[in-house]
Amino acid sequence: MTSLHIGVAQIHSGGTPAENFKRLERQVRAASIVGVEVLLFAECSLHGYSGQMSAESVRAVAETIDGPQCMAIRRLAQKENISLLVGFFEKEGDRFYNSQLVAYADGRVAVQRKYNLTPTELSAGLTPGPHQRQIFTFKGIQTIINICSDKDIVELPKGVNPKDIRYQFAPCAGGGTMGEMLTARELKTPEGRKRFTENKPRVFLPNPFHEPSCLPHAGLAATNALGPVGKETCHQGHGLIIDTDQVIRAQTPGTIVLEHQQDQMIHAVIDFD
Repeated sequence: MTSLHIGVAQIHSGGTPAENFKRLERQVRAASIVGVEVLLFAECSLHGYSGQMSAESVRAVAETIDGPQCMAIRRLAQKENISLLVGFFEKEGDRFYNSQLVAYADGRVAVQRKYNLTPTELSAGLTPGPHQRQIFTFKGIQTIINICSDKDIVELPKGVNPKDIRYQFAPCAGGGTMGEMLTARELKTPEGRKRFTENKPRVFLPNPFHEPSCLPHAGLAATNALGPVGKETCHQGHGLIIDTDQVIRAQTPGTIVLEHQQDQMIHAVIDFD
């Protein structure tokens, strides 16, 4: 039996790339202390995902996989001996992608580019990535990355048996606006409590995972973005780790209470037969 120690981290990513990296670094160090081997961050967590993104805002932060912050992530992965999956806006030539950087603990690097772009992403000049999923292997366990709306893509490289894919990573943004958020003071009011209760099912799963999956035999780690980004966007967060029996093994609930939003990390050891 092989086991893989998986972590999911959330950071407020409304700062500069350098500020976001510092937040990311703290969560990586926390994960290292408890022995995490693969750590997932949200969609565009390095650069921030704004619902009002534009071509100008994407180009202002996008970088190549050997850009300064991506290189810092690669060095951090090696230093802490953790493979890191970090969302960022990728630049390659004159094209821009919504990508997930895979910085392996041994120094290798790869990316998964998002295929199923939203209208907002397309209007901001992002290019769709490949429809076919790449395979990322950790300790012999074959995995795929589906960035948010790519979750239903099942096309794998030729010669790969879908049953050999044992785990899925799903970095998402999640969406939300500042107008949907509450302050801690508003939460104490009847209206605030009502809004909080109505929103809870969106950001917390009380039961084992039952949503149909393109790979129902595979486990899943997923995370939404967290906190204010830009003028209007405020992501509510939410992360979870599910094993191959579709049982929730760890979860951090999202929230619409601004003061309750905080950088944090969850983790679980997943066994594979």
